[in-house]
Formats: sequence, C-alpha cells, structure tokens
Amino acid sequence: MNISLVPGQLQDLWDLWGLEVLMLLSFTMQVILTVFGSRRKDVPGMWIRFTVWFTYLLSASLTKIIIGKLTVIPGSDPDERNIRRELKAMFAPLLLVQIGNPDAITAYSIEDNRLGLRQLLALVLQVAVVIWIVVKSWTQSKLSYLYLPLFVSGLIKYGEVVWALKSAFSKRSGIITIQEIDQEASMPALFRFLPDDIPNIELILKAYYRFISLKPHRENWLYQPLYESLPRMSVDEYAPEDIFKITDSELGFMYDVLYTKAPIIYTKGGCIFRIVSFFGLVSTFTGFSIIFREAFPHHWKACFIEGMLAGAVLMEIYQIAQLPFTDWAIIQIIKHQSYPFMIPCLRILGPQASNRKRWSNTLAQFNLLSFCLHDKPLKCSKILKFRGIGLGMKKNKSRTRIPFPQELKVLMVEEMRGIDRERGLKPFNQRGEWSLGRYGCLNEFKWSVKRDFDKSITIWHIATDICYYSDSHNNVANPKAQMAKLLSNYMMYLLALRPHMLSMTTAKIIFQHAFDKLKDLLEQKEESIKDEKELCKILRMEWLPQYSISERKSETVVTSKWHMLRDAQRLASNLMLKENKWQIICSVWVEMLCYAAANCSIDYHSEQIRRGGGLITHIWVMLAHKTDKYHISD
Repeated sequence: MNISLVPGQLQDLWDLWGLEVLMLLSFTMQVILTVFGSRRKDVPGMWIRFTVWFTYLLSASLTKIIIGKLTVIPGSDPDERNIRRELKAMFAPLLLVQIGNPDAITAYSIEDNRLGLRQLLALVLQVAVVIWIVVKSWTQSKLSYLYLPLFVSGLIKYGEVVWALKSAFSKRSGIITIQEIDQEASMPALFRFLPDDIPNIELILKAYYRFISLKPHRENWLYQPLYESLPRMSVDEYAPEDIFKITDSELGFMYDVLYTKAPIIYTKGGCIFRIVSFFGLVSTFTGFSIIFREAFPHHWKACFIEGMLAGAVLMEIYQIAQLPFTDWAIIQIIKHQSYPFMIPCLRILGPQASNRKRWSNTLAQFNLLSFCLHDKPLKCSKILKFRGIGLGMKKNKSRTRIPFPQELKVLMVEEMRGIDRERGLKPFNQRGEWSLGRYGCLNEFKWSVKRDFDKSITIWHIATDICYYSDSHNNVANPKAQMAKLLSNYMMYLLALRPHMLSMTTAKIIFQHAFDKLKDLLEQKEESIKDEKELCKILRMEWLPQYSISERKSETVVTSKWHMLRDAQRLASNLMLKENKWQIICSVWVEMLCYAAANCSIDYHSEQIRRGGGLITHIWVMLAHKTDKYHISD
C-alpha cells in the first residue's frame, strides 16, 4: 500500500466522522464533570483536582472547536445532503445542552465566579451562532422542528450556568436588602415547627440559618443578626461533634453557592426551568426516534445522534435523581412541610443526612524534623532544583493525612470557648497571649509568641517535638500530648505547603532557613541519627553554638539575627518545667490556628473547601459568627 495515501484516507475519515468523535468526547467530558465535579469537596489529593481541572478546561476548548466545525454547512442540492445537513445542525443545540449540563460544577475556582459577565457574553455569542446554524439548515421538515425544543433545553441549561455564576457574587456590598431581612426573620418559626423525632434535621437547619445570616462567601457583608435571631444562631449548648457537623453543613452550602448550580436549582424558577428543559430533551428524543424508526439500520449518523440524545436524557435523569439527597432539599422540605407528603419525605431523607460526607474529615500532617531526617535526593534532582520545584515536590511527598479525631474536636471547642471568654467580640489579633495569660505564664513565654508568626510556629513546632519525645512512653498515653503533636504538625503543614493561608510573606524563607539549620546540625554529627527521638535528645541536651560569621553573611535580612534552634531549645526547657505543659501547648496552638484562620483571606478559604476542606476553614467560620467586625469600643 502506498504510504502517501494514508494521510488522505485519514483526512476523509476525519471529514466523515470527526464531528461525531468530538461530540462524543465532549459528552464524555460532561459525564466526568457530573460525577466528579463535587467530589473534590470531600476527596483531598492531586488526582481529583487534576481530573476536574483538566476536564473543565478541555471541555471549554472542545466547545470552540466543535462550533467551528458546525459553521461549515454543506450544500443543499441533493436530497441526501439535505438530510446530512439537518442531522449536522442537530449537533448545535445539543452542544448547548452538553456544555450547560453538569449541576455539580459551574466554576473550577473562585476566579471563574468573577467572570460571570464574560460568560454571559460567551453565551450570547454561542447562542447567536447556534441560531444562525439552525436558520441556515431549516428545511420545513419534521426533523427541523426538533431543533426548537432542543434549543430551548440547551438555552436553559447554559443559562443556568451564567445565572449561578452571577448569583454567587451578586450584591457584594454590605447593605442588607428587605428580602434578606424577611428571610432571616422567618427562620426562627421553622425551628418551632420542626419534628422532634427526626435526628440531625435541626443541625442542618441551624447551619443554613447561620449561613444565610453570615454569608461567608461575601467579603463585605455586614453581619448584624437580628436580636431575636441570636438564640437560634448560637451553638454554645451543642456538643463538639454537633458543632462540627453544623460547620460542615455550613461550608457545604458555601461550596454549592460558589461552585455549583444548587442555589438556583432549589428555587421556584429553577424548578420550572428544570421541568421545561427535561421536557425539551425527552420530546426531542421521542420525536427523533419516531422519525428515524425505520431508517436506523441504514443511517449510522442518525443512530449516533439517537445515542447522544439518549445519553443526554439519562444524564438529566441521573442529576434529577440526585436532587433530593442534599442539604438544600432538606431545607426546602422544611420550609414547605405543610404540603402533603413533605413530612414522610423528611423522615426518609433526614436520617440519611447524618451519614453524608461533606468534607474529607482528615487532618493534614507535616513534621519538620522527620522531613529533615528522611530527606533524600529526588530523581533528576539537579533539574528540579534548577527549576525551583525540588523542595516543593519533596514536601508534598512527606505530607500525610490522618482521620480527624473526635478528641481533637472536643479540645478545639473547649479551648476556643476559653479564648472567647478572654477576647469577647474583639477582632482576633493575638496568637498566644490570651492562652498564656489564662495559665499565668504570659511573662515567661511572651517572647516566643511576639516574634513574627512564621518564626513562632517554627520554634513552637520544634519545642513541641522535644517535649513529646522527652518522655515518649508517658506522652503516648496522654491525650493532650497527642492532640498537641497533631496540631503542631498541622500548623507546620500550613507553613510548609499552604503559606498563603498564614498571611505571611516570609513563610517560605523561614521554612528554608529552618530546613537548612537542621540539615547542618545533622551533618555535623558523626553518628547516624535514626529517628526524631534521637534528634530531639540532641536538641534538648546539647549546647548549640552561635552561628559563625561566615554563616551570618549567608543569611537573609529576615533570619540574620535569629538563632532558631536555640530559641526552640530555650522554649522547650521552660515548658518541661511546667506540670501542665500540655494544656499550655494545646491552648497556644489552638490560638495560633484561630489567629491564622481569622486573618486569612476569604478567597483562600474558598479555595480550601474545593481541596477537600481543612480544619483552618472550619475554625474561620466558627470564629466569624463570634466576631463583630464593626464593633466599636467606648
């Protein structure tokens, strides 16, 4: 066979079936987004984020390619060409259905929400192109009339995306509207008529009440609850486990508002549009099946379109079937519980809500000493170091995740209540002083928490490990010691891998400095140090010399006058003299975490909830309800 003929044959094959291949690929993208679009809120890790990110971007690019091919309309002379042209034109409104179909994702990141106007412009242009294709292909045949219901369905599906993006950041000013005041004022009545024999329903309703009042996704929202709303807003009387469940659900509402269609689907207009859209899909599928019922064995392109329409209907049925199993559905049932069959539905759906996974429920861990002890060169380390990504890859490799323990939830709630008694409604501007003051050791340890935040985290992290391994046999059985170590590793994880959430511009410099100094200490020791316990023994027992002049010259301005290891050694020595050292350490770590959460940008918290969630974002929402940012003292 002549090799020169192969490109020509491939070109003919592409001209014949290229559009169908692209449409099938586009449909596959929408299925992936439908199934995995919302899983990223409860599944941490790179693979789920990469899958959604890659599919989301590829789908947008694929749409432009398909529209380009659809604008090439074949001639209208032979009858067969007319059928081919009409079938090809069917792809135009079907494409609108596909790109607007996934309810699970309307935006990949927070930045996409701010592009609602751009999406509206894209919708107008793409709808204009689809209308042009339909008009050019119109032949007054029965098949042509099927364009109309499919076009209406596609227009609704794509319009829902633009509507959701626009509503996520609409009314960003802090001025509350009359409608929002009425909504808040009507919520307490729902608690009074709530059935008492359905578990966990009150937690979801309280989470929704707190969410619509706080609106944590709005940066400039004026949060001033009505006086009569305050008792229903409070969670002080709840157990720590229930407080975290309420916060989980509240962050779930925030995720849906920012990244899905849920807020508009569960409205009266959203329900009407969904019914019309589904009816348009089913009527098109039914009409197409009737028109080509005898031609399917002889017309493969008609078979393909039939399959695509069937796939669109099935995906719509799948998404409709998922609607009752959300917190939004439970809220709507509670609001309309006076209607027939609402209470039985609530009894069925309510108990299932407690088992619903709303975030990963894991705690990220990163230990600096372990990282330095087990540091090994990566493959192609010279290239990675040249590109500046070697250390970042090693840090990601050393990060672990553990199930979020119940004991830590209890500890967090208890310590936050103690801190709240100290600060009242004042902004969270302390990072250890309140806790140290409660235990009467502020003057003794104040120097360690008044340093730059990233430096305080580093020395408290090392000091926590020194205290932990100084009597590891007893500390393993000490719940406070275990919780302190978990919090220490989590704060170091934020410093090493999420420095932007600490609102510190020098976090990377401080981490690199700490890493270098620990590596230098390990290299100075002739004997091999096997584990963290041996390293902590050296840090605790041995005298650490001052840096040499040559080392000082290699330091940055940020670290030139800071002897990190000696600070950690001094802090650990003083802590080990305290009988209640673990209560002090836990309390300081909780206050540091609260400080980081309260001072982190809303955009970073919004990103965190699409990464599987995190403890810092839960703490942020809890604090936001107890901080009056417009409080003015006399």
